[in-house]
Amino acid sequence: MKKYLLLLLSFAVVACHANPQDSQKERAKAVFDQAVAIYQQKDYAQALPLFAKASEMGHIKANRYIGLSYLNGEGVEKDGAKAFEQFNFAAERGDTTSKYWLGYLYENGIGTTKSLEKAIYWYRQGAERSDHVGEPARAALKRLGVL
Repeated sequence: MKKYLLLLLSFAVVACHANPQDSQKERAKAVFDQAVAIYQQKDYAQALPLFAKASEMGHIKANRYIGLSYLNGEGVEKDGAKAFEQFNFAAERGDTTSKYWLGYLYENGIGTTKSLEKAIYWYRQGAERSDHVGEPARAALKRLGVL
């Protein structure tokens, strides 16, 4: 009986120390995944509020999709400045793909002043990831003769 009581007490202690942020991350991921599914069906106007909610919940990729929507006029009117703002927010939170998009916006002067120096900086940030996610940034650096 003592064994079972001790085991039950151990589970209670672990449960008390469970990280509530984990469940928040799981909920944010669920909202994000739902938004991506809707986005992939090209129902951008319906996906946008879900991306906004996922962002509020802390999902770092959500703002990238909001940025893409503004960049391409998907579900909203095209707005380079809003796209820049969203990519910048996501990049500052660590989203590698948004780092590439910031480089693209700086290179082309979309939503911000054109700056090859800043474009290269952000492309380099995106290229630090050595897998397929960093490939577009590496390709941009090669195209610009930097890599």
